Amino acid sequence: MKSRSSFMLGTLCAALALAGCGGGGGDDGGGNGGGGDGGGTTPTPTSKFTQSGEWKFTLPAAGGSICYDFDTKTEVAACSGTAWDLKVRSGGRSATLWTNSGVSGSGKGGAFGGPFDHTWTELRTYLDATVDPASGSSLPAAVYAADTAASVFTGTNDIQSAAFEYDVAGDHRLYPNFRVFLITTNSSATTGGAGTPPVTTGPNVFALQVTGYYGGAAGTTSGYPSIRWIARESGALIKTATINATSGWVYYDLANARVVGESDAWHIAFNRYTFKLNGGTSGSGTVAGFVGKTPAGFYDADGNPIKSKFTVTTNLTDTQPDLTATDIAVPSSVSAWVKDSTASVLNPAYRGTYIPRVQEEPLQFGWYTYYPTAALASAAGLPSTAHIIAANPENGSLIKNGEGGSYTRLRLSSVTYANPADYNSAQTWTISYDLQPAAD
Repeated sequence: MKSRSSFMLGTLCAALALAGCGGGGGDDGGGNGGGGDGGGTTPTPTSKFTQSGEWKFTLPAAGGSICYDFDTKTEVAACSGTAWDLKVRSGGRSATLWTNSGVSGSGKGGAFGGPFDHTWTELRTYLDATVDPASGSSLPAAVYAADTAASVFTGTNDIQSAAFEYDVAGDHRLYPNFRVFLITTNSSATTGGAGTPPVTTGPNVFALQVTGYYGGAAGTTSGYPSIRWIARESGALIKTATINATSGWVYYDLANARVVGESDAWHIAFNRYTFKLNGGTSGSGTVAGFVGKTPAGFYDADGNPIKSKFTVTTNLTDTQPDLTATDIAVPSSVSAWVKDSTASVLNPAYRGTYIPRVQEEPLQFGWYTYYPTAALASAAGLPSTAHIIAANPENGSLIKNGEGGSYTRLRLSSVTYANPADYNSAQTWTISYDLQPAAD
């Protein structure tokens, strides 16, 4: 059976999309599989995780954050700079975890999988955070995924894209699925008063398709997403553009069909195959999106891409009528527009079935389990109190620290309440960790 670490590596290799995976070369993982001493013996492998500790803190009030630097074993005021490594953002009764990377911080951090991807037992087999213990191969640096913007363009496939599929023909290329995305410039606009449907047509609502990913002088260089779009009004002209997004975020004004600066009026931004909209956590605007239509034939009944359809050479022209199709789905309410948010592999979707007012099972959030009823909590050996959470110390993750040279494996080892009979009372969290310091 393939190990979970090997599975994660394979999945993240796919996410690199042509960036080269598998590593090879490098050191031997601190003696892991090193050569003999000439006398026929093999030295005992030495772990580079040389320090251990606990970070114990009181969970802040809802909306508050607290950050920690594992290298210095200190909390970092205001979560500023590159030195902090882990941020805990409070939701009041629970919290989310973030790395000092991407949209969450200015550091060079990232996470190799979340709490559903690694057990603590498995993580302790790592002698070096840069070497896969199952194969002995060096891990590509990019397996430590930065925190990102999540939007209507975020999907559930290996590359987390709703607009592309990767390697459907075994050629390590990205293929567009020609979905129609609706993009509104005013996600709060309605057709009438409160409670009426949102505005879904007109010059301030666009229908957009992503039609390609390769460009440059020869037309074969990756990082050049192509799009076509219309303003959703009668007789709208189809516009097209190919964006050079090979070197960071590029901001685009759909109304005027031009690249603009981040401080200008923009609607959509591109960074290779990652997109974001000017709203929510990504910008100061009110732009949001909605998946309106997936052209027929691209996916089977289980949602798997169909190779023969993705590789049809006439897809570009065949799917153009979908931009103006009469069966494009529209959001039923203002809240159905998808605004950008932040995402981290440290915060996976919960597991379990949520049934309002009739909850019959706990919900698994990876780091902790939520017990919605007193009976469920009591059955688990916890205080007989509804709406409490309990740590899952058997789960963990491996992160790159904010300054980029050190690594930490960590788990949530306990959650305690100031008053176990009151789920609103102060929570004390304890995060246990092992540190691999930066090399000298």
